[in-house]
Amino acid sequence: MTQLCKNSIFLLLCLVLVSCQTKRQYTSKPSKSLVNPDSELLEVNAIAYHLNDSLSMTFLEIKNENLLYKRPDTTKAFYAEVRVSYKLLSEPNSRVILDSGSFYLNDRAGEENVQVKSVYAKFRLKAFLGTNYYLDIRVFDLNKKTKYSKGLNVYKYNKLTEQNYLIRHKDQIAFKNNFLKDDELSISCANSALSKITVDCFFKDFGPALPPFSSKIPDEFKYKPDSVFETPFTNGEFKITMPEKGFYHIISDSKKNEGLTLYTYDITFPGVSNSDDMINATRYIMNREEFENCKESNEQKSCIEQFWLNIGGSNERARELLKRYYGRVKEANKYYTSYAQGWKSDRGMIYIVFGPPTNTYRSKEDEIWVYGNEANPSTLRFIFNKTQNPFTDNDFVLERSPFFKEAYYTAVDYWRQGVVYMDSKK
Repeated sequence: MTQLCKNSIFLLLCLVLVSCQTKRQYTSKPSKSLVNPDSELLEVNAIAYHLNDSLSMTFLEIKNENLLYKRPDTTKAFYAEVRVSYKLLSEPNSRVILDSGSFYLNDRAGEENVQVKSVYAKFRLKAFLGTNYYLDIRVFDLNKKTKYSKGLNVYKYNKLTEQNYLIRHKDQIAFKNNFLKDDELSISCANSALSKITVDCFFKDFGPALPPFSSKIPDEFKYKPDSVFETPFTNGEFKITMPEKGFYHIISDSKKNEGLTLYTYDITFPGVSNSDDMINATRYIMNREEFENCKESNEQKSCIEQFWLNIGGSNERARELLKRYYGRVKEANKYYTSYAQGWKSDRGMIYIVFGPPTNTYRSKEDEIWVYGNEANPSTLRFIFNKTQNPFTDNDFVLERSPFFKEAYYTAVDYWRQGVVYMDSKK
């Protein structure tokens, strides 16, 4: 079969796949608003906590690192000014607003410079038990005249979801669910009927994602904890200490698997922490012999450094490749982590090898990543379907196809020639 014929078939399949989903509602954003390590976008984090059957609390964290600070006049300090607005919807893009509001935040800079910290806020929502919602949050930097968007799925279809728990670490509300070993957490729950909590422990190590053209069926993850223990629930909270590795899945109903998942990662997460992690995360562009040699080497640090030096051709170029590749690994961990680190996920693999997509289309059921001009027959489209997972709502599986093989190997070959793939395409 000729290459032209292959491309024509691939284009036809893509058009069919997209046309079959026209009834779904998608939001389209350029890749810079999804993940871009070089961007100056605000980092906005949000979590929901259900107070009772009719009210939920939203906690907001805005990193001040990229806020613009201005001085109103020569007699005053420098201030950042932010306006936050929000709309509670039944689903993304819905025109029916169930609850809404807006407010202002101000942050005063230090005497000499702006210290990197967070600005916090909270607000209540009228959200009723028995259904799910979508919270559309907009953050406006009034000094910079720029706007940032944050979407949050609010799960309130029962009292078992992770949003029925609120985590505190060192007396601060946690906007993440990954911690260090031996970290002590205090976890609140508004369900006063609870007397104890069951903790399922998982210590399995997961491998990297299969190539996008692979016909092999990924190993099915079966819900079978390595161990189980119970902890008392008193005065509306319980305490837990993080394990050395793996993750805890906390449930209030032993007959169902829905609950809160807490992960143990190294202090450098979402970055990589050591040579062994670097080698594992480089598997996507290494051949089998290179990977096995580095894994079995007594000098793993020298081995992985030599790998990058060989493909970079010089110390300067090797350092740039290291920075960009593991920068993508870090971004993948930040945005695509589910029950395994984000770089091991399907979306993480595609992001690391191909870079940020030109456009991303999201619906409740899937994500479509587009690379290149959508009118071009050779444009790549990766479709990731959301899967039901008791640990996370961030688990997406790629629709694999043999048509991705050439594109994948082309991208890998760019890396191996010392070129950051997709940078050369811009």
